[in-house]
Amino acid sequence: MIELADQLPPKLANKVRLLLRVKSAFLMLSTFILALTFFMVVVLRYLLETDLFAYEEWLMPLCFWLFFLGSAVGTYEDSQIKADILESWIKNPVVIWWRKVILTAFELIVTCFLVYYAIEMLIDEISDYPKWQSTIALRIPFFVPRLGMFLGFTLMAFYSALHLYVLLKRGTAAIIDQMDQSGITGNPGKGNA
Repeated sequence: MIELADQLPPKLANKVRLLLRVKSAFLMLSTFILALTFFMVVVLRYLLETDLFAYEEWLMPLCFWLFFLGSAVGTYEDSQIKADILESWIKNPVVIWWRKVILTAFELIVTCFLVYYAIEMLIDEISDYPKWQSTIALRIPFFVPRLGMFLGFTLMAFYSALHLYVLLKRGTAAIIDQMDQSGITGNPGKGNA
């Protein structure tokens, strides 16, 4: 698989790689905290017959951040689940390229709308200060998980824009390289390493 950052200008590629490293570290830490919390819930509930106070409230924002930043990584890797049978039927690189450009542009437009609505949601949340909606026990403002949604959608739009940039810059060569790597073109010795 050709990595997106490898196809970008060097300065931008370095920033994208740094962003991915920070995001990956956060995702790993969040997953560990999630697993540790559920382990502690089981130990406390079934062995010590007590309860972990309001653990759902601190896990809710963490899960929002985990889900949306994970979605951004999926957008970067172009690995989201797709119910697209045409992808396996079309063999012409030019048709594949046009189709991918149209789908990526549509994805970018939809994601930009989601970014806009996430901004509206944050503005609405900020305008309610000091009467923010918050969790019952720990009083964690709903702004915290909604900020994770905004960041996730923003990164998804950013990565979609980068994919579109690479598609437009490289033309059908990007598709042919992908086909060679996956062995679709039938060129012996290419993409089979």
